[in-house]
Amino acid sequence: MSEASPDQTTYRMDGELTIQFAAEHRLALLAVLEDTPQDLTLDLSGIEACDSSGVQLLLALRRSLNERQQQLQISAASTSVQQALSIYGLDSLKPH
Repeated sequence: MSEASPDQTTYRMDGELTIQFAAEHRLALLAVLEDTPQDLTLDLSGIEACDSSGVQLLLALRRSLNERQQQLQISAASTSVQQALSIYGLDSLKPH
């Protein structure tokens, strides 16, 4: 589900951000990017599991947004997402 404001879109992801579901999440995120002319905020509080494929997807999303002069922010993240980001030294992506 996504919500838009004048300068930001928020998208909530649920389920597993793992290799088994990476393609599904990728397609959903591509659709969000297509409809998002502004910065993107992800709510990852509903993610039950996150592996290296999920982290890779988040990094690819951040790169795509940066190429478009847009920013990625994570407003909330489940414990599994926070742990995965910490393992890969990506604390800068964790919600503040």
